[in-house]
Amino acid sequence: MQICNNNIMTKVTMIDPDEGWRYGFPKMLPNELKGKDVTEWLIEKGYPIEKLEEWNNTLGYVPMRTWETEIINVTEENK
Repeated sequence: MQICNNNIMTKVTMIDPDEGWRYGFPKMLPNELKGKDVTEWLIEKGYPIEKLEEWNNTLGYVPMRTWETEIINVTEENK
């Protein structure tokens, strides 16, 4: 965590499954899901189960990219 111009910077992981832009991705991955199976979470967040099944049947996994970035946590104190 860094402080920049009185704002707290937090490192987060973003996730973007194949054609995720059609379903509102990329999204911030919750810390508790890092390194775990995110299938159910993807479905809850709007990624179609049909796409998941299609990729699992052809490749055995869902292609997706992840990356870390920093976001600014804006609070009443640092507005």
